[in-house]
Amino acid sequence: MRTFLLVLILLVASDNGRVANEAFQRGDFPAAEAAYREAIAQNPDDARLHFNLGNALAEQQKFDEAIQAYERFRSMTNNPSERALADYNIGNMYGMQQKWDKAADQFRNALRQNPTDEEAKFNFEYANRSQQQQEEQEQQSGDSDQQEQDDSQESQAGDDEQQSPQNDQQDGDSNDEGQQENQQQDQETPDQPQDGQEESRPQPKMSQEDADRMLNAMDSKEQDLLRDFHRNQLPPSQRHAKDW
Repeated sequence: MRTFLLVLILLVASDNGRVANEAFQRGDFPAAEAAYREAIAQNPDDARLHFNLGNALAEQQKFDEAIQAYERFRSMTNNPSERALADYNIGNMYGMQQKWDKAADQFRNALRQNPTDEEAKFNFEYANRSQQQQEEQEQQSGDSDQQEQDDSQESQAGDDEQQSPQNDQQDGDSNDEGQQENQQQDQETPDQPQDGQEESRPQPKMSQEDADRMLNAMDSKEQDLLRDFHRNQLPPSQRHAKDW
């Protein structure tokens, strides 16, 4: 797009207007802006001051303020050629911000006011092509992001499927090992009697003679114990006295 402005320093009669025009021609755009604002404050109905203010703002890339100044100028004139100048410059402001749809609309408006403007025609076609390219890039970017998201979800699902059989196999191996250990312990550990119970064994039968012999031995043992007891009751001097 041919981004140069249709800068027309419209001659004004006020002193501030002339100072502003001189500052603009020197390239001192902040000073030009200030002087144009002072001139507008003194003579707000002079449409030429608003157009020139828009030029000073555009050179400082104050796009929104420049558009407002051009629209103010456009609203104050009925001359088609002057209105086309405002539309053209507004289109350039939108084009510099890559707002191609709005730029195309403004260049179309300029051509309606001045169909012979070759610069407006060129920029109108350029804005339309740029808008189409921008839409295609946005579409491709959206498709690419969606494809990456789908691929990521498929990859995650595949990882989950691979991990699930492995986990199941590990759980099965763990259960098999536990069963083998229990079986091995059962084979190695002999049967033992439960707590509080004695092992039941058959007792040999005692004959009558063995029972009598045991009783006699017990009687003899008791007699010896009684004899020792009485002996201990005697004074030490009499324990070893002879029984005459």
